Amino acid sequence: MFDGVNKLAKSWLHVSSKDLWMAISISILFMLGALALVWPNVKKIKLAYEYQDLAREHRVLLKENRLLNLERESLRSLDRVHRLAKSEVGMKEPGVGKIITIFLK
Repeated sequence: MFDGVNKLAKSWLHVSSKDLWMAISISILFMLGALALVWPNVKKIKLAYEYQDLAREHRVLLKENRLLNLERESLRSLDRVHRLAKSEVGMKEPGVGKIITIFLK
């Protein structure tokens, strides 16, 4: 295989095999250097897209959190508890002599 490369280098390019391998080595080093310069920018762009996705998800979760807090507060309101105790459980307010106060020390 390398004999074919050597013949190609001598016949078409008119360079020695040593010069051809030097050119290939320099080309590979150049490509690796270019990749080393480009890769951080590609990584930065990928991280920016991930940040945008996470920021969008954060906004959605904050909105859901506000709605859940509002729902929790409405479920815990004393008026609602009083209404449910009367209508669904059948509780009623105690009469005058039915209340006993207990003092704890």
